[in-house]
Amino acid sequence: MSKPFDPKKCLAWFKTYTGLEEDDEIDADQIGPGGITKLCEDINVSLDAVDMLVLAYHLQADTMPIFTKEEWIKGMTKLGIDSTEKLRAKMPSLVAALQDPKHFKEFYRYVFMFAKDSEQKCMPLETACAMLGTVMKGRPHEKRFVTYLEAKRPVKVINKDQWYNFLDFSDSIAEDLSNYDPIGSAWPVLMDEYVEWRNEESL
Repeated sequence: MSKPFDPKKCLAWFKTYTGLEEDDEIDADQIGPGGITKLCEDINVSLDAVDMLVLAYHLQADTMPIFTKEEWIKGMTKLGIDSTEKLRAKMPSLVAALQDPKHFKEFYRYVFMFAKDSEQKCMPLETACAMLGTVMKGRPHEKRFVTYLEAKRPVKVINKDQWYNFLDFSDSIAEDLSNYDPIGSAWPVLMDEYVEWRNEESL
């Protein structure tokens, strides 16, 4: 039986991942890229895997790639986690929970808020492609849509409407586009342009 949650232990654990940054703008009371890299190593997950985004979601972290002390303590308290060992043991179930469509949708929408430019309402195209490749990995249209964005660069940024709608598009439109309706389509223009590109590629 695991020991009960210890807030002092949780804070001390948090501090083992601070002060590892080359960027002077990252506060000493924040975990930045260096700390997150070390955390990934400690819990045996890839930095490119969905795990860190799932953790950020549960911490309700505000800005990528930073975890503040307040976010860490509040989130870990809710999860009942105060050590590397407990987090390592918990991560598989946190990731597995994404199999629930409602939970995944909430997570997917959170990722937009987390990964977008903090001063803007949009996500840079390069960031969006990386996030889609991680969050939507293996889902319908993920690879082809990212290929389209990278090859054609139809936009410089992805806005919230486009991000939200891509999940709905992936869930409802067949991979071969057989049930896509060009006449009655209410998708964002970007989705329609993606379909046009797919059709051109198949000629």
